Amino acid sequence: MISALDESGRPVDWWFMYKVPHMAGSGPGASSGYQYVYYDTVVGKVVVSPYEMVVDNGALDLTLDSIFNNPTESTGWILYNDEKPDAAKATPKEGDDGRLGHTKGVLAFDTASGTALWLLHSWPKFATPGSKTMPTPQYGQTYLCVTIDIATAGAIAAVMIDHQEPQVFGSRLPTDLAAADPLRLLASAAEPNAAGDSHVLDFTSKAGKAFKMIAKNRLWGGDFWNQLVGPAIGVCLDVETWIRVKKSDAAPDQRDSGKPGEITLDGSHEVFDIKAIDLTPLGAPWKWSESKDHAKWGIGVEEDWVCVGDINRMISQRKRGGGTIAFQDPVLWAALAKTDSVNPDGPTKPADGPPPLPATTTVSSTAAAASAAAVPTASGRAQPR
Repeated sequence: MISALDESGRPVDWWFMYKVPHMAGSGPGASSGYQYVYYDTVVGKVVVSPYEMVVDNGALDLTLDSIFNNPTESTGWILYNDEKPDAAKATPKEGDDGRLGHTKGVLAFDTASGTALWLLHSWPKFATPGSKTMPTPQYGQTYLCVTIDIATAGAIAAVMIDHQEPQVFGSRLPTDLAAADPLRLLASAAEPNAAGDSHVLDFTSKAGKAFKMIAKNRLWGGDFWNQLVGPAIGVCLDVETWIRVKKSDAAPDQRDSGKPGEITLDGSHEVFDIKAIDLTPLGAPWKWSESKDHAKWGIGVEEDWVCVGDINRMISQRKRGGGTIAFQDPVLWAALAKTDSVNPDGPTKPADGPPPLPATTTVSSTAAAASAAAVPTASGRAQPR
């Protein structure tokens, strides 16, 4: 039985965590870099965790320990990260493949019970089964874990193959997993079939909550957050991503459609970059600038959309696959809205409504394809139905 587990180790439908960056000092605003705030719908609000993000404590470690420790024959997982853990490298000098997706996460599943989960996060060099240490505490990071069924995990894997292209660094595949199953194909690092493309997959958690997987591959070429995420959910966005780069690599702060080499939309939706994070309105003692943050999240301006992703809003990342999970939750949205610092005037909702999705964007739903997550192509690779 695979499930997200809460701070006490109890099964929960989904949870969100925001890790605080390391901040030196001895006052209340100091941090080891492993403190975090936590939210699930049972708790009902964003709270400061009593734990630090270390081995054997808290929702993240309890969830992964339940999978990695003493797995049964039917337990499987796929681990992917654009920065592999050192333990996953064949040699200390082995590098990462910059052609693959800027993606980080865990897909875990059990073929006997038909249960699964998807953990999407922003932490480089994570996760390593059996490891007793955590990666660097230096920067802020975000984590979203959703309990799903194995058919949904297969549909997600099928989209990943062509529209995210993750760097898979570890996997465990049950023997009864079919050769053409997209979970097995994802673990085999198949080359993508799709040309420059993007995709929106509507799926639900085990308890029936609606989520959107919004993904694009390395050939798509546009501003992911402004030209795909905003149109997919129909709102303007405040976005926090890693933007500590040279000026020429930073995406414009507002609309940037219609430039040479970019996918052209009408530009009516705007994206604003968050410049600082302040958790003190939530009862936490921490605040920091975006230069200390490696998270990738966004919130809708007009409606209660929350996005937790793994790709940055940078021009160079238009050459990488990646994505986000989008969903609506008024409590988490309201909490995150209190923490961000953007243009004080903010964007305004256009009178003519949301722009269309790019013409190349395909859309699918797990509800419409419950009988099969993917169809094998002539090459043996998976395509979403």
